[in-house]
Amino acid sequence: MVAFALAQPAFAAPLDDANAAYQRGNYAGAETILLPLAEGGNAYAQYRLGLVYLEATGEMRSPEEAAKWFESAALQGQPHAQYKLGILYVNGNGVPKDFVQAYMWLSLSTRHIAGSGSEAVRQRDLLVPRMSSSQLSDAKKLVRTWRPVKFDPDAVPQR
Repeated sequence: MVAFALAQPAFAAPLDDANAAYQRGNYAGAETILLPLAEGGNAYAQYRLGLVYLEATGEMRSPEEAAKWFESAALQGQPHAQYKLGILYVNGNGVPKDFVQAYMWLSLSTRHIAGSGSEAVRQRDLLVPRMSSSQLSDAKKLVRTWRPVKFDPDAVPQR
């Protein structure tokens, strides 16, 4: 049991603290914990930081900032970030409305999300009637050719 505890990544405790702060609605506290981890390339921290900016209230709320962090995590293959980014593209929230990008990110997210995958499929399938055949073809090609990227600290979204 002790060996298991010692084997946990060094960022596990801070992520737990950030999640607890987030659940309490302490978005500033969650941001303080998540930002250095996200800037260091932790895709889960990037995803959670995106949630903070998306769901915060007042001046801290920034769908644009949320989209930047979701994209950084999504590019690394974080499926929940892929789903959220797809939804942002569907609605044009924080990013320009783009059904091709929405279809791609929602499709990619379904590969690794068990229960939520069905919601991603549903959202993606609702897009199809709104897309031209050319858009759908382009989106499916993006899904087929997509590969995760290695984190590049120089590509971290700037505030």
